[in-house]
Amino acid sequence: MNPLLLETINDLPPLPKTVMELQEYVDSSGADLEISKVVAIISKDPLLIGELLRLANSPFYGFSHQVSTIQQVVSLLGISNIKNVVLANSIRSNFSIDVSPYGLDTGVFLANCSNEVDFISTWLQEEDKALSNELVPCAMLLRLGMILLANMLLKSGKAKEFLTENQTNNFQNVSELENQYCGIDHVAFLGFLFDHWKFDERLIQSITHIENPHASSSEIKKNAYALAVTNCLFEPYNPLSSFNSKKAIALVNEATNQGVDFNMGNFLTKLPQAAKDNLMKDD
Repeated sequence: MNPLLLETINDLPPLPKTVMELQEYVDSSGADLEISKVVAIISKDPLLIGELLRLANSPFYGFSHQVSTIQQVVSLLGISNIKNVVLANSIRSNFSIDVSPYGLDTGVFLANCSNEVDFISTWLQEEDKALSNELVPCAMLLRLGMILLANMLLKSGKAKEFLTENQTNNFQNVSELENQYCGIDHVAFLGFLFDHWKFDERLIQSITHIENPHASSSEIKKNAYALAVTNCLFEPYNPLSSFNSKKAIALVNEATNQGVDFNMGNFLTKLPQAAKDNLMKDD
């Protein structure tokens, strides 16, 4: 592995004590998990309580009533989802973000990241709420691999060289350029990071198959396709473009042919307005 990449991994900030305690309890307890013990661990951290209540009352989860206690949050989302959300939220808040090596505006990039989480929850909330809840942590971190590779390029002094070559290639084949400069592409790196932080195996496999969902096991095929569709639709260089929207629609059709139960009518209805407008212009 690229020494700079190893350094990037070794320099990852440690998880907060409460998050590590929660992760250890959930991973070691098997079938003997108790909601009361999860609540007790979370209750030690007022900042985490506030963040979980904020997330629970956000559009990501679409609960029909106000959630006011951690007991309610854990009961509504389930212990496994709580662990993954706590992990994802903690990780996401730990990084300074500068994606200029990719030729992207960081503010626009972050807005796109937020829109990805909104979309996956809006799309799946009524159709498959359990899947929506499970995939929110993945959507929250979908571009983390790109963020960390950008940091690595900046630290190594290769950011300008990478950007120049990226521009010369008209921002095509970015993954090949990442492999050339970093020894790994941002999607593969994200899968590695999910394993490094000990996310649930289902989420690790879902991320790992984001570019080849057809090759995933039947147990996580719907997860992989949902993430692949979202990844395609919000591709950082041309989010919600007609081309990427058509690719996303093709992926939903492919998923259906693979035996995955997606409602195409619901998907088209929940497409962001910008995607609908771009598709209309192309017709």
